[in-house]
Amino acid sequence: MARNSKPDPNAHVLVITGDFNTNYQIIDSVFAMDKHKEGFFSFADPAKAFAGVRAQLRKAAVELGGNAVINCAFEYRVSVAPSLFGGGKQVMEIFAYGTVVRA
Repeated sequence: MARNSKPDPNAHVLVITGDFNTNYQIIDSVFAMDKHKEGFFSFADPAKAFAGVRAQLRKAAVELGGNAVINCAFEYRVSVAPSLFGGGKQVMEIFAYGTVVRA
């Protein structure tokens, strides 16, 4: 689910790290990035950032007329964002790209 806890309307779109054994038409390449920042009582959550980036890939696929994103690659980094109270807060950032296809 996306950050707002509503069901993803594009959940039917596959986001996979490999190929699949079916005929498909390649549409385009897509890129997405999402992040999750640590809060007052919580740590930066990589699962939330990962869910957000997958939702963005699915949305991009639908907008381009595709129904899957294949050969996806995911990378991450942990950084520190400035805080109002001094110091910093941990931020988990996830970057992803893949190929939009129509099967």
